[in-house]
Amino acid sequence: MTSNEVVGEMVVESVRILLVEDFGEFRGFICSLLQPRAEFQVKQASDGLEAVQKAEELQPDLILLDISLPRLNGIEAARRVRKLAPAAKILFLSVESDADLVIEALTLGAGYIHKPRASRDLLHAIDAVLRGEQFVSSGLLPTLPSSLLSSNLHPALSKVVARAIEMAGADMGDLQVLDPQTNNLHIAAQVGFSKRFLEFFDTVQHNQCACGTALSRGQRVIVDNVANDPIFRGTRAREIILNEGVRAVQSIPLTTLSGQLVGVLSTYFRVAKPSRQQLFKVTDIFAQEVAELIRSKMLAFP
Repeated sequence: MTSNEVVGEMVVESVRILLVEDFGEFRGFICSLLQPRAEFQVKQASDGLEAVQKAEELQPDLILLDISLPRLNGIEAARRVRKLAPAAKILFLSVESDADLVIEALTLGAGYIHKPRASRDLLHAIDAVLRGEQFVSSGLLPTLPSSLLSSNLHPALSKVVARAIEMAGADMGDLQVLDPQTNNLHIAAQVGFSKRFLEFFDTVQHNQCACGTALSRGQRVIVDNVANDPIFRGTRAREIILNEGVRAVQSIPLTTLSGQLVGVLSTYFRVAKPSRQQLFKVTDIFAQEVAELIRSKMLAFP
């Protein structure tokens, strides 16, 4: 929990940070970047086991965590910290740029900074993560093909759905746009669905099904098993989805940089409990780019 400190005549909310890095010079560099922010109270650890011990002892607000650590690597340390200091935000700092590793890290933490970009990204990343957002240094994860930016919207959205299906290892997918007048979602692009499914879900109200729930919550919704999930229990939608052969679904709200919700992107699976690592390959950054694409084209409803 954060606490308050008086700096001069200003009351500043303190943020407890645990910096975990085995290379002493880089620890010093990170501390120098943090030093201007009076609210940051920084403690240090130099290996994975020490990180776990200090996380349990200090209960920090934020952990800056390297991945290549002695005694216990950062990924495993994060798994243990999740149980011992569940309120701590984890922001990875690593020289590694492999997309699969970044995605694995993001399933455990709130952000990932590529070390060569630390001087530029660190403070922005910390502020974002403490606000409850995700941060990833640019260039680390797949984004929209540049060709989409000059395409007409509907063909572009069909490509977005196909790409999301590929990234998530899904079987089907759709993209719904939000009508701001009615607050309803409408299918704008889809891959793999029957006419019956499309007619039933052509319009979805706010807070209905996985897509409406993602819209109302403003966050990703994962349904591991449609057959017994409360979101679908007792609804006609449950029968339609199961008859389509779908057993699991992921819905991601599409939010622009300014925070405007413009739609929902969903991927569907014929097997229950799809791989979390695969699901998170459809990143929040990808979804944000899709949202900006929709906003820029100003899709209008008839």
